[in-house]
Amino acid sequence: MKVRYFDECQWLDVGDGMIYQFVDDEGEALAEAALIDGDANLWKFEVLVPDRYCHKGVKPAGIVCSQPAAKKVAEMILRNTIVTK
Repeated sequence: MKVRYFDECQWLDVGDGMIYQFVDDEGEALAEAALIDGDANLWKFEVLVPDRYCHKGVKPAGIVCSQPAAKKVAEMILRNTIVTK
């Protein structure tokens, strides 16, 4: 498994402020945060981890009430699975 360091990763805007991807130093997406309901300010996050970290084949994902929260939760999951601090 490739070692990825948190300080070498960054959030990139890939959808005009509505979709962000957390990418490593090689540009591989590790997580995504996307606006799903602009009126309610609901953001979906999905963490793109290997199958061994998935539950019944489903990658960690959820819906939260802000973009910073979506990013923080995704980062927390990554720091506890495939990204080293």
